[in-house]
Amino acid sequence: MNVDVRDYGASGEGGKLDTASIQAAIDSVAAAGGGMVVVSPGQYRVGTVFLLDNVRLHLDAGAVLVGSTDADDYTHRDFDGAGTEVQHDLWHLLVADGCRDIALTGQGRIDGSGPSFYFPPERELAWPRPFPENGRMRTMVEFHRCRGVVVEDVTLGNVSNWTLHLHESDDVVVRGIRIENPPTAPNADGIDITGCRNVRINGCRIDTCDDAICLKTNPRGRTCEDITVDGCVIRTHCVALKVGSSETYQDVRNVAFSNCVVRGSSRAIGLYSHQGCIVENISASNIVCDTCVPLMFTRPIHLECYNHERASGPSTMRNILIAGLLAETNGRCMVTAQPGCDLSDITLRDVQLRYPVLDDPAPRAAEAPCGQFSKGNPRARVERAALVAEGVRDLTVEGFLCKWPAGDTPDRWLFEKKMANGCHDLFEPADWTLAADCPFAAVCARNVNGGYIRGPVPDGFQGGEALRMDECNWAVIT
Repeated sequence: MNVDVRDYGASGEGGKLDTASIQAAIDSVAAAGGGMVVVSPGQYRVGTVFLLDNVRLHLDAGAVLVGSTDADDYTHRDFDGAGTEVQHDLWHLLVADGCRDIALTGQGRIDGSGPSFYFPPERELAWPRPFPENGRMRTMVEFHRCRGVVVEDVTLGNVSNWTLHLHESDDVVVRGIRIENPPTAPNADGIDITGCRNVRINGCRIDTCDDAICLKTNPRGRTCEDITVDGCVIRTHCVALKVGSSETYQDVRNVAFSNCVVRGSSRAIGLYSHQGCIVENISASNIVCDTCVPLMFTRPIHLECYNHERASGPSTMRNILIAGLLAETNGRCMVTAQPGCDLSDITLRDVQLRYPVLDDPAPRAAEAPCGQFSKGNPRARVERAALVAEGVRDLTVEGFLCKWPAGDTPDRWLFEKKMANGCHDLFEPADWTLAADCPFAAVCARNVNGGYIRGPVPDGFQGGEALRMDECNWAVIT
């Protein structure tokens, strides 16, 4: 059964609220056993719309679902399972709750009317300030405990919170979508994958402020397993390809990131175990990235085990392969574990760093407030080295190359001011500029036991050491 929402009274003129008409079309198709609901060209102002079993919502080119700017037009709900407590008064634009065999497709667009739900920036480089949680949309498009989901070709954006959330859902395909969010949007993650299994993300283009693709698990939730991300082009000020951090309570395993281009990201690859879970069997291959963004302490690669105060036990990360990463950067690769955590069986292969300019972490990194910056390894935070490894067991490094700065710094890497994740401070060039006579090592290893680094190890910068080791049992193969 195929129907057009206009046949159910939707105007598509932007003024009238079309929620009831679109919902009626979905209800009718679901009652008939399934089919396609077509949103023909036009602008449809809506509150919360619910997908149902066996329904494909198809947005034709020129069709736009625009979120109402009135919170009362949305269906508010409580949610038990996302965190340590029940979350109240959540609302979304499009929701699928416990559905089977559903799809969101087409060349149309869903617009969350984001600026209606957060404060305008106080100044350039100001950290985004959202309305209180019950005063803004939670996730614009939410798939909760669904099976057999396809999201294809649509454009999603202009959000005031997360864009697309896959929560404890199985057998999901996200293919060819675009996510377009303004850089001022608070918490504007692109795709969040929480406690899901068998998810494939292919050929997407994501331009957003916060994490682009992020895997998570909840305190009362499921593990996250069998996830692939391939062929995506990403621009984000935060982490492009991310596992974990503050929302990794259950294990995450069997994840492959591949063939992605990342622009303007403070961290291209960020893998974190902070809550006592196991993060294992993760591969990232053929990644091209740059960290050209007005943010302090950029890290093309960051692997970290840290025990948050709410951790259920020692955090663990193991069996990680990063192979074929080409980065234009001003920052460092960091692989660190707080004492008492287990970071093991880590391989970095064919990692090439090209430095148009080199930032100095020593002046301000010790005080950086970000919770995703090796808090359990204070010496590593300020270490002057292109690759900093601390507290790792069985670390293999092969084909690690650095091309140090030479000549004038390109204009696009010159910033008058920067900000840092987790704070509202502005930083001046003196906070990050490396002195002309300051040595910078290629590799610094501390408390690394097992594995090897296979040379030749590149020379350091400005007389810095090629390899500096402290309390290591780490083989050097030349």
